[in-house]
Amino acid sequence: MSRLAAGVSLVTTIGEDGAPLGMLATAVTSVSADPPTLLVCVNQSATMHADLIRSGTFCVNVLGEANAEIARRFSSGTDRAARFATGDWRRVGRGAPVLADSLVSFNCRIETTVPGGTHTVVIGRVVDLATPPVTGGPLVYFGRGYLHG
Repeated sequence: MSRLAAGVSLVTTIGEDGAPLGMLATAVTSVSADPPTLLVCVNQSATMHADLIRSGTFCVNVLGEANAEIARRFSSGTDRAARFATGDWRRVGRGAPVLADSLVSFNCRIETTVPGGTHTVVIGRVVDLATPPVTGGPLVYFGRGYLHG
């Protein structure tokens, strides 16, 4: 699978204790434009899997080249709380964290989940969208590393 190039997204949600949680994902795709729907595949062994399902909401923050350091932080095993120490994070109420300088952020409400081997396919309806004025291209994962300008 390391030869399958993919855009990098940071999927966020809120833990039962109200703390922000996040994980990197390359298995994210559009399902439908009407209604706007996305899917994300989450490993059932991921530490945030249960919290994501329980919360019923998540945000897909599509990372750009400028977000490479944040991607490294989230993939490094850094303490869950420390992962959010860098970056311009926003939240509205108890909503999932939004990275202000991502290429786009899709706030989603979970519509359904489907088991898929070691993963759960989480299908979410987009309920809000943030498109900040950023420049640069997407962050791409390929060959066990990030490709960017």
